Amino acid sequence: MIPEKSRITQGQFMFFVIQSQVGVGILSLPHKMQAIAKGGGWISTLIAGLAVQVIILILWALCRRYPSDTIYGFLPKIAGNILGNLLGLVYIGYFLLSGGMVLALFADVVGKWVLQSTPRWALLILTLLTCMYLVKENLRVIARLFVISSLTIIVMVLLSMFGYSNVNFSYIFPITEAGWGKIIAAANEALFPMVGYEVILVIYPFVEGKSGGKLKAASLGNMVITLFYTFEVFTSLIIFSPAVMPSVQEPLLYMLRGFSFQIIQRIDLIFLSLWIFVVSTAIVSWLFMATIGLGNLFHRGEHKKAVPYAAIILFILAMIAQNPSITDFYDRMNKISHYTLVVGLPLILLIFSYLNRRRMV
Repeated sequence: MIPEKSRITQGQFMFFVIQSQVGVGILSLPHKMQAIAKGGGWISTLIAGLAVQVIILILWALCRRYPSDTIYGFLPKIAGNILGNLLGLVYIGYFLLSGGMVLALFADVVGKWVLQSTPRWALLILTLLTCMYLVKENLRVIARLFVISSLTIIVMVLLSMFGYSNVNFSYIFPITEAGWGKIIAAANEALFPMVGYEVILVIYPFVEGKSGGKLKAASLGNMVITLFYTFEVFTSLIIFSPAVMPSVQEPLLYMLRGFSFQIIQRIDLIFLSLWIFVVSTAIVSWLFMATIGLGNLFHRGEHKKAVPYAAIILFILAMIAQNPSITDFYDRMNKISHYTLVVGLPLILLIFSYLNRRRMV
C-alpha cells in the first residue's frame, strides 16, 4: 500500500519524467549528431523521441497490469520469487550504473568548465550529499522540487536563443547529405541522452488517477524533452559550420561563451549553473530508483536506509571513470543494459503477464 504522503499527481509525474530524462548528454549531443548525420542531426533527435515514446508505451502497458506494484513488486509475481528478486537486483545494478555514469560525466564537465582546481572527489562528495538529502524524502517532496527545477529548462532555451543573432541556415543543407541510414544510426545515439523515462517502472504506483492519464503525462514529458533536445541540436547546427563542429565538444557552451553584456560577462556560466541544477535532479532520480529496490529487498520497504550505500557505490563508479577507456566501457555496458532491461525484458514480461492471465490490483 502506497502511503498518502508519497502519492503524486499526474502533473508532477510529467515533470518527474522530464527531469529524469534531462542529463549530461544535452551538451555533447549536437557534436555527436553532426558527426554522424550532418545537417540532418535534428531529424535524428526527433526519431529518437518517437522511439522513446514506443518504449514508454511498452513500460506503461506492463505497469498498468500491476498498478499497485513497482517493478520490484511485480517481478516476483511474473517470474517467481527467486528469479524475480534476482532480476530486481539486476535492475538495481542498472540504475546505479546509469547514475554513476551521469555523475562521472557531470564531474568531468564541471571540472573542465568551472572548477578546474577542485579535486574530483570533493566535487563528487558535495554533489552526492546534496542528492542524498533529497532522495531521503518521500516521493511527493522530490516531485515538488522537480516541478520547480523544470522551469530552468525554459531559461536554458531563452539563453540559447541568443545564438540566433549569428546563424547560417545553409550549414544544415543538404539535410539528407549523410543519407537516411546515417540519420537513423544517429537516432540510436540520440536515444541514450534521453534515458530516464524508465522511472515509470518504479513510480507508476505512486501516481494518482487512471492509467490513461498516467500515459498521457509520461508522453507529454517525453515530448517536452524531445522538442528541447531537437531545438538545442538544431540551434548548434545552424551556428557552427560543419568544418568547426568536429572540434567543438560542447557546442552550446562555446556558443554562449561568445556573448556578454555590460553586467553579465559569462552567459555560458549561467547556462551551466542551470544545467547543474537540472542534472542533479537526474542523479536524484537514478538514486531514488535504486534505493526503492534496495529498500524493498533488504530494508522492508524503507528506502531511506539504503541511500548511503547507493551513494557510496555511485561515488566509487564515478571515481573509477576518470580514464576515457573506463567511460567508454560504462557507455557500452549502459547501452547493452538499456536495450536488455528497458526494452527487451519488459516486452517479454508483458507477454508472459498476458499469457498467465494475471492482473494484480
